[in-house]
Amino acid sequence: MRYEIFIALRYLKAKRRQSVLSFITFIAALGIMVGVWALIIVLSFQSGMEQDLQTKILGGTAHINLLKDDEGAFSSPNELISKIEKIPGIKAAAATVYTGVYLNGISDSRGAIVKAVDLETPSDANEIYQTIIQGSVESLKANEDGEEGIILGLELATELGVKLNDTVTVISSEGRLTPGGLAPRQKVFIVVGFFKSGLYEYDSSWGYISLDAMKEIVANEAPTQVIQMKIMDIYRVKEIAQILLETLGPGYKTKDWQQLNQPVFAALNLQRLGFLVGIGLIILVASLNIITTLTMVVVEKNRDIAILMSMGATRRSILFIFILQGLIIGFVGMALGTISGVLTSFFANKYQLIQLDPRIYSISYVPFNTRLLDVVLVATIAMTISFIATIYPAWKASQLIPVEALRYE
Repeated sequence: MRYEIFIALRYLKAKRRQSVLSFITFIAALGIMVGVWALIIVLSFQSGMEQDLQTKILGGTAHINLLKDDEGAFSSPNELISKIEKIPGIKAAAATVYTGVYLNGISDSRGAIVKAVDLETPSDANEIYQTIIQGSVESLKANEDGEEGIILGLELATELGVKLNDTVTVISSEGRLTPGGLAPRQKVFIVVGFFKSGLYEYDSSWGYISLDAMKEIVANEAPTQVIQMKIMDIYRVKEIAQILLETLGPGYKTKDWQQLNQPVFAALNLQRLGFLVGIGLIILVASLNIITTLTMVVVEKNRDIAILMSMGATRRSILFIFILQGLIIGFVGMALGTISGVLTSFFANKYQLIQLDPRIYSISYVPFNTRLLDVVLVATIAMTISFIATIYPAWKASQLIPVEALRYE
């Protein structure tokens, strides 16, 4: 062991008459531990929220939506889908359209959005196949009596007071001419299933009907205004969207999942930065105790430093001793804080310790996702701040003049 390391460790073991110094050293390590602990928990929370929202959003929506520039209906959607599915990276595509309607249930009525499902396309292209929890998508087809089916979000069905095989009336804003004048279109549907995406906004205001039924609701035999796609790699969405537009030529535009949900993820990233800065200041304040500790050690060990330098220790060695002492304090605090933060996040996520109201927050509990990159970032911040805190007192110790230090002893 190098003698500098031995001396640095020796100075951390305070004697009885140095109990105040020992207490300050403990407080310095404790402050860094608490800061690191809090920062890891906060970053785990942010990552968990982001991952949970992303999973639910991608499970309940398309990865890429293709529209015409004027947002009108496609004249030949099947031909477009054939071209689209040949593009590498695209898993499946389906034509769809959605519109605002008014739903009249057994116990309540409310506005909602209904989306058309093309039952002739692969299930991979339609998110309802992944989110349905009761009933079947195939039941959307008209039965022998000509009755069409509808699948409702679980929260929406609860608010309407309907169960499986109950009926709801869909009232469209599209008008139809009657002897009494213009009247809204309306159609009775059988509730054939429920879906749950995990996002309250979807589950409380969306429903699915067949594409054929949608033609009656909007009074259009070719109502499809959107071609939705699922892709292999969700993080190549911009690249694939660009290839798609180049393949199809002018007259089209795309909206991907990142664009549609940009405000949500931007808010999360801003909040993440705010927490990083705010709790980073806690670590910075805790590091001031390292400066206090080392300054007191330098004052206390003036004679020892002078003797070491008289015996041949270089100023660089003295500098290294006190920097190492500060780094040991920072490392102990960082290590304990990291372990505490990782364990707290793990158990809080596993046992769902923090419950939430899904009607307000869209999720039922606070998820935690501890990422290795975040842990490394926090550890690096803590050790960097600890290192900076050691520079001034260590430099002052290295500038000590042995003769003067021994003269006043």
